[in-house]
Amino acid sequence: MTKDRNLGFAVDFSKGSKTALKWALHNLSDKGDTLYVIHVKPQEGSESRSLLWSTTGSPLIPFAEFRQKDVMENYEVELDQEVLELLDTAIN
Repeated sequence: MTKDRNLGFAVDFSKGSKTALKWALHNLSDKGDTLYVIHVKPQEGSESRSLLWSTTGSPLIPFAEFRQKDVMENYEVELDQEVLELLDTAIN
């Protein structure tokens, strides 16, 4: 495969989403690729989160920060250990 590609994956932490992410990482991604994980969340967010996103735009969070609990709490994202392990395997 061609190196240094940009690949985006949408996840909502459901079982089907995790299965699709695992398949895509195994079959599509390669060393040197830049991976973008797009978290899909229902419209249940708080007003403060909506205000934060409307003033800053959708955040692109580096993976190292994605693991920081306070950063994810700021964006009201509950991390999924299985997804983190899949991504750890893909980037290492």
